[in-house]
Amino acid sequence: MKRIVASLVFMLLIALPGVANAQAATPLTPLDADFLVKVRLAGLWEIPAGQMAQERSANQKVQEAGRIMMTDHAQLDIAVRQLAAAYNLPLPAEPTDAQKSWLTEMASASGSNFDSVWAMRLRAAHGIIFAAVAQVRSDTHDPDVRKFADTANTVVLRHMTVLEATGVIDFAALYNPTPLSLKSDSNGIDMVVALTLVPLVVAITVFMLWLAAGKRASRRAGRRPAAENDGGDGGSHRNTKLFVDKEYVR
Repeated sequence: MKRIVASLVFMLLIALPGVANAQAATPLTPLDADFLVKVRLAGLWEIPAGQMAQERSANQKVQEAGRIMMTDHAQLDIAVRQLAAAYNLPLPAEPTDAQKSWLTEMASASGSNFDSVWAMRLRAAHGIIFAAVAQVRSDTHDPDVRKFADTANTVVLRHMTVLEATGVIDFAALYNPTPLSLKSDSNGIDMVVALTLVPLVVAITVFMLWLAAGKRASRRAGRRPAAENDGGDGGSHRNTKLFVDKEYVR
C-alpha cells in the first residue's frame, strides 16, 4: 500500500511542473473548465468524508479507504488549484448543497450503517466523475489538461477499487435511481430532450409516409404505360425501343 501511495505522489509531482507552466494564452474550453471545477469539488467533500471514516468506522478497510482518499485529494487539490490559477479560472470554496447533504447523511449514521452509507455515496459519486474524466481525456486539446486528466483517472479508479474492497458495496443499488447525480438541472435537460425529440420523430414519420406514398404512385405510373403500349407482346417492343434510344444518345 505504501508503494502505491508513493507512486501516486510521484505521478503528481511529475504533473505539477507542467501544470505550473500551463499556457494561459489558450482559454479553457467549457468541458475542461467544468472538469477542473469537478475535481476541486470532489476534494472539498471527499477529504472530510475520509476523515469521518477514520474517526467513525470500526471497519479497518473503510478506515484505510478513507485515509487513501484524504491523501490523494490533498495532492490533487494542489495540482488543480495551480492549473486553474494558470488560466485564471475561479474554483469553488465549498462543496455543493448535494455534497453537503451526503456528509450530513454520513454524520447521522453509525456502526455498519455508516460504513454502508459512506461507501455507497462515495462509490456512486466516483462512478459519475470517472465518466467525466474519461470524456475530458478523450476530447481535450489542451496538453496540460490531458496530463492532469491522466492523473485524475488513475486516482478515481484507485478510489473505486478501494471502496469496492471494503466489502460493503451493493452493486445492484448503484443502478437505483437515487439522487446521486452532481447535476442540478436534470429536469430541465429532460424537458429539452423531450421537446427536441418529439418534433423530430413526427417529422421522420411524415417523411417516411410521404416517401412510401411516392413509391406507390411511381409503381402505378410505371405499370400503366406498359399495359397501354405493349401491343400484346408484354411490352417487349417498348423496352427494346428505349434501349435503342439510349444507345443512340450515347
